[in-house]
Amino acid sequence: MGKSGTKKSFVYDLLKRKIIAGELTAGTILNEAELANELKIGKTPTREALLLLTHEGFVDALPRVGYVVTRLTLQDILEIFALRILIEVEAIGIASERISEEDIRKLIENNQKESLLVQHQGDNSLREQGYQINREFHLIIAQATGNKRLARLVQEMIDDLERALSFDPYIADPSQHEEIIFHLSNRDKARAQAAMRRHIEETLARIVNRF
Repeated sequence: MGKSGTKKSFVYDLLKRKIIAGELTAGTILNEAELANELKIGKTPTREALLLLTHEGFVDALPRVGYVVTRLTLQDILEIFALRILIEVEAIGIASERISEEDIRKLIENNQKESLLVQHQGDNSLREQGYQINREFHLIIAQATGNKRLARLVQEMIDDLERALSFDPYIADPSQHEEIIFHLSNRDKARAQAAMRRHIEETLARIVNRF
């Protein structure tokens, strides 16, 4: 990747993190020229970063004004979770037949990290760490399917969901993940799928109740 691509990635990552963290709230206007000047980065990579965020639904383009941070709606959340249930329940079914002992070990280690984190559940500074641990858990399972496209879909959905997870008071949930690991270890497809479905549905319920 060239320097322009690196700069674009920097602006994209920075703005995305600020939107997800709530530092840039819904309705905030982002002006391309002002951003480029503030970050001391050229207009081209700044524009490319904003266009990428537009494509992903984090901002909308406003002619002659700039870009506005979008509002996450309840419909957005329901649509993402509906897709998660369809795709991740299918993914874990495939993974239960293909997952390696090495992947099981990675899931156990991930769960141990999550168990340590949950001891500090009220510490908002650890939410990003909790999100990354949760993301890693689901991606290990998706990648264990051996289907790269399926794994990429799961990754995109989890990234899409990151803003919604800010409403979840229990971003770290080791007990549900532990149940999923148990059924995967036993290669029990039906119970692994049922556990994944419950996990996703319970996460949705918590978010909707606080949205």
